[in-house]
Amino acid sequence: MMRENLAELQSVVSRRAFFSKIAKTAALVAAYDKMGPTLFGALSPQDLATAQAVYSACCQIVIPVDQDPGWATFEPGISEYGLNVFVGQALLGGNSSAFDGFRGVLAAYNTAPRDMGYGDLFLKMPLDERITFFTNSLTGVYEPDGYGDVLTVAAFFCLLSARAVFFSNYPKHLALDSEFQLYPASSIRTGFDIMGFKGPVLADEEAALRTKNFDAPTLPGIDFSNPWI
Repeated sequence: MMRENLAELQSVVSRRAFFSKIAKTAALVAAYDKMGPTLFGALSPQDLATAQAVYSACCQIVIPVDQDPGWATFEPGISEYGLNVFVGQALLGGNSSAFDGFRGVLAAYNTAPRDMGYGDLFLKMPLDERITFFTNSLTGVYEPDGYGDVLTVAAFFCLLSARAVFFSNYPKHLALDSEFQLYPASSIRTGFDIMGFKGPVLADEEAALRTKNFDAPTLPGIDFSNPWI
């Protein structure tokens, strides 16, 4: 089953333009045929827990806690949202087979360093070794070892989703039960605060903008039947 899941993941990756960076290197089925018995498991509950932990560890490398909050500040919710919602739904389009394939890749990422003779399990490495291994996975250092496709897919998905989720202003990213997004009071700086973004337009500001631009000229060629404008 994992071989079929990896084939589906590879297919989804190759169809999405924003994965062009890894589309040509995502030969996951070939990696499975070469190393499947030792590298990939059957997605047991333990494997799923490992996949979640690897995802969290990688995202904490991408968005570390320093003078500002980072990925770890919002755990465990941010990793649950990032993996299950952003990766599973936004990046993989709700394709459950591809999502199982990706979680298999994450579980394999944990054992790959040991199997390659690089060091311990990824989750047991000291932080500096994790950072080096993650960085090398992104840059293709391990390609000659035959693990490059698996490692690149895992690292790139984590890099992309961590930045997208954190800087979409998690956990203040959803408008709940309101037409306008109202931020709950919090002393913790989120992605928008760190980037210096003002945040969403609220009701009073929208009303003022509509009044200010009521008589603004329209540009020729606008298709007013387009529901997106």
